[in-house]
Amino acid sequence: MLALTAPAAAQARRAAAPPRFEAGGGGGAIGAISLGERDANLLTNDAAGSPYRLYATETRLQPAAAVEARLGYRVTPRLIAEARLTVARPSLRVSISADAENASPVDATSQLTEYVVEGGALWRLSTDARRRWIPFVSGGAGLARHVHEARALVENGVEGYAGGGALYALGSRQAASPARTGLRFDVRLHMLHGGIAEGAGLSPRVVATTSAFIAF
Repeated sequence: MLALTAPAAAQARRAAAPPRFEAGGGGGAIGAISLGERDANLLTNDAAGSPYRLYATETRLQPAAAVEARLGYRVTPRLIAEARLTVARPSLRVSISADAENASPVDATSQLTEYVVEGGALWRLSTDARRRWIPFVSGGAGLARHVHEARALVENGVEGYAGGGALYALGSRQAASPARTGLRFDVRLHMLHGGIAEGAGLSPRVVATTSAFIAF
């Protein structure tokens, strides 16, 4: 009798163990990034050596739709370490104005492909498995790569983020273990440095995504 009871108890403990891994995917929108204003100048022959402005430029990375894939590991009931890949196709717009010969302002655009690979952490603000909505905060950092049309230029920068959101559990909430499937809503502030933002300092933008997840 004892020999039969021990394996049954071990099997029950394994069945009740909470899932450790979490995979997810979804999409959303990335905000614009201002990459600064610059003047195209010529040096003059006057005594002061003051520059002569030919025209002024303002560069901006336009908003775009994005898709993301995510993999996480549950370190504690509240803490999840996660990695994320985000892909988007924003346009790079250069606005040219204040022409020295009074030409009309003009915009020049080109298409980029953006890849962002990040590692970070998510902290659940509640561990009550019966709740359907669980708020969280998150943060992390990674690498951002911008590939220009025809791969004419590839620029690499560093990106950090902080944000928060909510997890929505699907299925019955009678169980005492965390939800195995659900939806996740994120809003994050990203700061890009270097790469396409070289010379612009820390360049902020807002990213909002919705994704589905499964824990296993």
